Formats: sequence, C-alpha cells, structure tokens
Amino acid sequence: MQRYLSLFRNRNFLLHWLAGATSNIGDFFNSLAVVKLLSQDPAHLGLYTSLIMASKMVPALVLGPLAGSVADRLPRKAVMVAADLVRAALVLGLVFAGHPAAVIGLVFAAAVAAAFFQPANSALLPSLVEQEQLVTAGSLNVMTQRLAMLLGNGLGAAVLMLVGPQGIFAINAATYLASALLLSGLRLPVAAPAGAAAQPGGTSPLARLAADLRETAAVVRASPQLRHLLIGLGIANLGDSGTNVLFVTFFTVTLGVATEQLGFVWAAFGGAAMLGSLAIGAVGHRVHWRHLFSFACVYFWFTATGAMLASSLIPSTAFLTLMGLGSGAINVGLQVAVAELVPDHIRGRVFGTWNTVSALIMVSGNLVAGVLADRVGPAVTMMGFALAYLAAGIYGHFNLRPREEAAAAEARAS
Repeated sequence: MQRYLSLFRNRNFLLHWLAGATSNIGDFFNSLAVVKLLSQDPAHLGLYTSLIMASKMVPALVLGPLAGSVADRLPRKAVMVAADLVRAALVLGLVFAGHPAAVIGLVFAAAVAAAFFQPANSALLPSLVEQEQLVTAGSLNVMTQRLAMLLGNGLGAAVLMLVGPQGIFAINAATYLASALLLSGLRLPVAAPAGAAAQPGGTSPLARLAADLRETAAVVRASPQLRHLLIGLGIANLGDSGTNVLFVTFFTVTLGVATEQLGFVWAAFGGAAMLGSLAIGAVGHRVHWRHLFSFACVYFWFTATGAMLASSLIPSTAFLTLMGLGSGAINVGLQVAVAELVPDHIRGRVFGTWNTVSALIMVSGNLVAGVLADRVGPAVTMMGFALAYLAAGIYGHFNLRPREEAAAAEARAS
C-alpha cells in the first residue's frame, strides 16, 4: 500500500490518473448509450454494431504511426488536452445526432482523436514517475480501467434509464472536459521532446513521417530485446484477438448461459482483474518485466484452456476469474520494457506503430475466430487460439534475455 500512497503524493501522476479514470468511466457510459440509440432500429442493429466496432478500430489501425510521430514532435500534454477537447465536442454532437449514419460518423471521428491521444498518453507516463515506480503506476492504471468497466456497465445502465442516451452523451462530454482540465495542470518541461527539430522545416509531412518510420525501425533493429518483445507481443495478441468472441460464444452457445448470467461472469472477471492489478502493482517491481511477460502468457494459456476443458458453468467461470487475476500483467510489462529499452524522444512512435500492428492482429483474429467458432465450435477454437499465448511465453523465455546472459547460455550449450 505504501507504494500506491507514494504515487498519489506525486502531483503529476495524480492528475494523470484522475484524468484517465474520469474519461474511462465516461467512455463505458457512452458505449451503452450508443447501443441504446441504435437499437431504435432493431432490424439493422447487427449491421450498426459492426460498423461501430469498425469505426473504433480503424483509426488506430491506419493512424498509429502518424499519431506516434505527433506524440514525439509536439508536447505530449498539449496533444492529449487537444484530443480530449475534440472528443468532448464530438460526443456532445451525439446529443443532436438523429440518423444512424451521423452517430457512426461521430463515433469514428472521436476514435480518430483517441488514436492521437493514446500514444502520447503511453509515452508520457514514464516521465511522470521514477523507473522503479513504473510497475505500480502501470498496474494502477490497468486496475482503474477495469473499475471503469464495472462502473460504466453497471452504474451506466442505471444512469441511462434516468437520463436517456442524450443525457449520457452530455455526461461523457463533461468527463472529457474534466480530463482536459486535469491534464492541463501537469507541470512538465516546456521544451519540445528531443529530436522534434531534427528534420528541416521545409521537409514535407509525408517525408517526415517516412523518416520517423525509418528511425523507429532502426531503433527496433538495434535493440534485440525490443524486437523480441514486439514479436512476442504480436504472438500473444493473436491469442487475445479471439478471446472476447470465443468466450461469449462458449458461455452462451456451448454452456447455454443466458445473457443476464453472462453479465455476472464478466463481473467476476473484472473484479478479479482489479485485484490482480493491485497485487502486480504491490509486488511486480520485484520481478523483471521479461519474466512478468513470459509467466503471464503461459498463465493465460493454462486458464483459458482450463475454462474450455471444464465445460461447465461454475468451473469454467472459476478459470475465467483466475485469468482475470493476471490480465494486466502483459500491459504492465510492455510499459516498463518500453521505458527501459526506448529513448524518450521516440516512445510515441513505438507505441503508435504497435497500436497499428495490434489493431490489425485484433481485427484479423476476430474475423478468423468467428468463422472457426461456427465450423468447429468455440471450445476447440479457443484452445487453438490459447496456444498462441503458450508460444509467446516460450518465445519470451528463450529470447528476452540480456545479451550477456544469452551469450553465456550459448557458451554453456556449446
């Protein structure tokens, strides 16, 4: 607990954390309101829901590298505040949107702003806390996201009944304004990030983006650990990409769980994720990020496979709850690893490029999971996807060792 108290005494981190918590709760409120608004046309709800999901994912897929460059070339606080103000205006526009096309368009535009917010947010965190506090800070942020999920879906449903979709949109706009106000209070160096002026002023934006991508690739090539980490994350993301679709299908179709009961299942997962994040924050600093990553991947394989093999509501829910306990470990490991391996002036580009790769894997994996679930069943498909977790854990164990340790292992083997 002392580690968390020391974080909250850090004014910059406290403002950053409060801003994230406020806007995250508003986001989950918003998701319910959008579904409620579009459900007024039930005949096309499936199509509208698919378009909403695509609208939220496509901007990160397309704009990741550009957003990362912006996060490295402009003051990150300014990028985040501007993105929050834009999102506030767009979400407020949903109050007056009557046609589904307008709703989908505004959701897409808000996702574009979010695509610029996320790399700046991820790259900023290491500059707000000490290196040894990163695990605790990252874990607290993951726990807050899980809490926002529970509050947003639980409390949000009650608020939606009271004020309707338009009232929810107004509340969500207010949360973005509050987030922008909190972030504007951060006290950071006023100088532009290192490397921001490296390119000549007359260079075209496209040429600067190409140069940024080349620099990012050079950093990845020069750091074997970073390269192996990103490969391992990509493999793990493949396993994660089908999880939501397959678990929902498994519980509802294979186990015959009603939608209302499924809410309790996900609530157990979310509650366990909160507790797990607190535990990782309290003791995770004692574990190197490469061990955290490898163990978490193998742990996810074990719990996901166990849930499928149990094939019964209570034991399968128990395995899913256990899975929730470790759900923040990979994200925390990524944050700490990037802070250790990547220079500050290029972190935004690394996170932005990774967001693009991650979105591509998630979109592709979702589609494949849906097709295979219908053909061979959700349980078999989930166990196949879970093998990607195991492969990522094994890959990380053997490849994420420092050079000197790997060289010593090779010498012993020879």
